[in-house]
Amino acid sequence: MTGPESASAAGDTRRREVEVFISIRTILLVGVAVALAWALASIGDVLLLIFVSIFTVAVLSPVVGVMERRLRWNRAVCSTVLVLGIVILVGGALLVMLQSMVDAVRGFSDSLPRLVEEARNSGLGGLINGGSDSLDTLKEHTNEITSGVATVSGGLAQVGVSAFGAVTLVFSVIFLTLFGLIDEPRVRASIGGLLYRDRRKRYREVTDRILQTTSRYMLGNLAISVICATVYGVTAVILGLPYVLALALIAGILDLIPYIGALLAGIIIGIAALSVSLGALIVFVIVIVVYQLVENYILQPTIIGRVTRVSGFTVIVSVLVFGSLFGIIGAIIGVPIAAAIEIILEEATAARRARIAAADTAHQQPA
Repeated sequence: MTGPESASAAGDTRRREVEVFISIRTILLVGVAVALAWALASIGDVLLLIFVSIFTVAVLSPVVGVMERRLRWNRAVCSTVLVLGIVILVGGALLVMLQSMVDAVRGFSDSLPRLVEEARNSGLGGLINGGSDSLDTLKEHTNEITSGVATVSGGLAQVGVSAFGAVTLVFSVIFLTLFGLIDEPRVRASIGGLLYRDRRKRYREVTDRILQTTSRYMLGNLAISVICATVYGVTAVILGLPYVLALALIAGILDLIPYIGALLAGIIIGIAALSVSLGALIVFVIVIVVYQLVENYILQPTIIGRVTRVSGFTVIVSVLVFGSLFGIIGAIIGVPIAAAIEIILEEATAARRARIAAADTAHQQPA
């Protein structure tokens, strides 16, 4: 092949075109997928609301079943009593915490001038003030600081009012949970009616396992949170910390987050202990360390580990993933969701694992 012919062939190779055919069906499917994704993204808050309600139904459904058997009431009455009791407890806890936060901010505003004056008259304060006049400057701006704190206090109160103003969201969760608890047996029966007998039995077993695991996990986690709130609350009483009930409630709520909740609560209460004295902070740090060891190595494995059978790695990953997606709610519900996924995967692969085990057994047997 001559030089010009080789150059012409190379040019033809570089100029080769690739034709791609996309069918109308593919274009329609992509369009539908994009439209569906956009629709789901636009109603993300509603989907989260429905998801939280379904999760709450899964947690409370076994409790309603126990109430039906013990109290001999119908399901509607048991569901109403249970949901109403939870609403009253949660509302009371929120009121206590909100009032304590507002009082703490206002108390700081009232005590700041006295604290600054005591610091200026102390030996350490005189040493600091002699070098930089920082405490004198702080005293000059005390009124401005207290005015800002008062504004913050009013903002906290306004946040509380706004929170109670979100009545639509709160009542949506309450009534979705209530009606979900009442209709749960009928919905499960309707779905089971679409399956053949053998699959219907397996479907009931799997859903029962998921409901029992989810409910036991959350109830066990709630029991551990009560223990954490009690330990931290009693310690706060002994150390003379202010707003003991609010601190205990904060500890109980944060402890619902696996592994890190008690530590976060301890940091918050530790700051409150530092406002009393350095010795109170040291004592409370010791309590935090001891309680963390007890919770992580005794309470968690005993109360929750036997129920969910989820590894520590899966727990941490589920908390991180769902926490990043849905915030503190996702961090709380991440572990039971991971447990439910493991149950579904275990049931879906049960037949295959049985065949593999039989093949391994046959291969190990001598010829």
